[in-house]
Amino acid sequence: MWKPILTAVGVVSLLPLASLATAPSNSTTPSFNRQECLQRMAREGLKNDQAAVWCNYEQECLLRAQKEGLPPLSAKSVCDCTIKEFRQKYSPEKFRDLTRRSQRDKKVANQLREVGEACFEKVLFEE
Repeated sequence: MWKPILTAVGVVSLLPLASLATAPSNSTTPSFNRQECLQRMAREGLKNDQAAVWCNYEQECLLRAQKEGLPPLSAKSVCDCTIKEFRQKYSPEKFRDLTRRSQRDKKVANQLREVGEACFEKVLFEE
């Protein structure tokens, strides 16, 4: 069973609940610093509103993944992977639009879910 990770902009990723127990345990909790995230994105050439889309996603993804039981470092790895994949595929504006549409359009939700599933599997089997 896949559980959606939600953010202020919509469904962003899915994690298999049954598989969480098999993820490697990491005791270090990655911290999220919004200001550092925004600065990092600005260094990459993004405007504040564009950076905010990705930083909002990163923060919510980390919180939700850990709340669902994924170990902190694995949560960071999954979230980093999904951000990388989404940024390669979509502009911040398109991603924001897709996540909003995914709340009512199963086809769009499945597109986003596939990225989350692929990243989870990648992290699960690499660690």
